[in-house]
Amino acid sequence: AVVSTQSTGVSAEQLIQGIHNQTGNCTEAVRYLQRLSDQSNIVTRHLREAALEFQGGRYNSAFLRYLVLAEAEVEIAQYNLAWICEEFGSQIEYCKTDTPLQYYSRSAGLNHGPSQAYYANHLWSKKQFHASARWYARAAENSVPEGYFGLGYFALEGIPVGIVTVNGSAHYLGPDTNTSLTKELWHRCFEMGEDEAIIGCGVPLVLLTITTISPISLMIIILPYLTSLFLLSYLVTRATS
Repeated sequence: AVVSTQSTGVSAEQLIQGIHNQTGNCTEAVRYLQRLSDQSNIVTRHLREAALEFQGGRYNSAFLRYLVLAEAEVEIAQYNLAWICEEFGSQIEYCKTDTPLQYYSRSAGLNHGPSQAYYANHLWSKKQFHASARWYARAAENSVPEGYFGLGYFALEGIPVGIVTVNGSAHYLGPDTNTSLTKELWHRCFEMGEDEAIIGCGVPLVLLTITTISPISLMIIILPYLTSLFLLSYLVTRATS
């Protein structure tokens, strides 16, 4: 599909640059470009204008522009509206307490990955674990690192929610701790290569690996390094004596 110039501008401003708390992501930018290109140029123009209002600190105006599109079921506008209301609600006279959750959930239902991760977190906080795991899985399918991290945490804590499927792969999250599955899911997250994935999943993955490795395996890993260090120290001592 031919991507319109206006859609290209919106993508550059809202997806590649990563405003509204989203990490810049070229792959996701192209995906949303393709979706936006099938919509009216009025949509892309309003998205650009809303972004400019936000960047200029005119949060009430940005909220209203996003609201028009949000009510027209534009999922990225619903996400942006929810986010600015959550972050700057005290400066926006139209925000209500339940506004962020309302629009995050609507955006999640329209398959917007970051909204799905947010909604999964919300359900987790309410101890609705079965539903939370399904939304984490949908976020993971949309290449949101937090989706894989959330599922890995379910496996690590042994929270029984049954079978969840991510990109055709079924994973059983039962009542027992499954560190192998946690490592697998967090490694998939880490492989995404984004800053959020590297830090959010890479660091916990390293710590989990270190704390679960057996003493024998640990010795097998570090023994060659200790031997090399000893030989190097010996050679240096001989050379200086």
